[in-house]
Amino acid sequence: MHDMLAGFVLYPPTMLKTTRRRLLAGLPAFGLFSAHAEDSKPLENILFGSCLDTHEHPMLDRTLSLPRDLFLFMGDNIYADQGGIPMMQEKYARLKNSRFFRGLKNKPILATWDDHDFGLNDGGSEYPQKKEAQVEFWNWLDEPANSPHRQQEGVYQAKTFGPSGKRVRIILLDTRYFRSPLMKVSKEKAMLGGSSIPTEDETTTILGAAQWTWLEKVLQEPAELRIIVSSIQFAPEAHGGECWANFPHEQKRLLTMLRGQKALVLSGDRHWSEFSKNSVFDFTSSSMTQKHPRGTPTPNKHRLVPKTYHLPNVGLLNIDWTAQAITTQIFGEAPEAQIELRVPFTDLVV
Repeated sequence: MHDMLAGFVLYPPTMLKTTRRRLLAGLPAFGLFSAHAEDSKPLENILFGSCLDTHEHPMLDRTLSLPRDLFLFMGDNIYADQGGIPMMQEKYARLKNSRFFRGLKNKPILATWDDHDFGLNDGGSEYPQKKEAQVEFWNWLDEPANSPHRQQEGVYQAKTFGPSGKRVRIILLDTRYFRSPLMKVSKEKAMLGGSSIPTEDETTTILGAAQWTWLEKVLQEPAELRIIVSSIQFAPEAHGGECWANFPHEQKRLLTMLRGQKALVLSGDRHWSEFSKNSVFDFTSSSMTQKHPRGTPTPNKHRLVPKTYHLPNVGLLNIDWTAQAITTQIFGEAPEAQIELRVPFTDLVV
């Protein structure tokens, strides 16, 4: 039996054995085959990270030492935008066989991609090998051959964890497959983060029509907390790099969909960590294996915590169901958290 079913969630062998026994006994499967596992254990600790350019790094060992019920790969899980599909296959194989990835597999894993594992730096819908890249993404995660996710275009996915009253809906977006080309300016006019600027063309898109339709339906499904995983930052202002602010009409559309819901965004890409809020909280963790060379962030009027962190790091989101609050922390190799913020559930309402 595959150790990965129900989307691209990887489950430990002990859970598979338990599920097999329940099926043989005529009982419903829990968690493994049901996206609405009412009798599954509530999520409490979610680890999230992005940008792995190596599979041997002290930060990866540190990550395995932290508490987790779920790990989220938020993109740039490999760097394979220079060598085409053969390089992609080679690097996915290395990640899959790494001590780090094997160490994660005793708990569920969810993933999306960003540009370097999509296959084109800063790329979007124009990438000619995006279909082939999607095949390699699912192969890495052992997605079953008959899975609906292999039939759809794009790697977006949603999964619910926990019983009624403590349901967490994890929604992983694909900000690459359908995305319109970025609007660029010359280097002389570029901002600190790069040459990308916001577009006024509202026919452009980040998610594409099919994914927007899917997302609208997903957000109507019951959950006490919704966590949106976006490979690029959602809340910060435009900074020259890739972010939702480059497509302000798409940013506004998502905020409209989230209105009235308890939701937050987890993001990566930037090679530093920061916490922001622009109607919705956006917790950025990046990079897991790289030091940010400049060591200073781009301006961000929506930054919540003055401190940013520019060494290898991973994020930890703790859900306190008793106190009805979340605590988000950024950890580096040192024992103590580098950035930390506690937010009551009531403040998560968009």
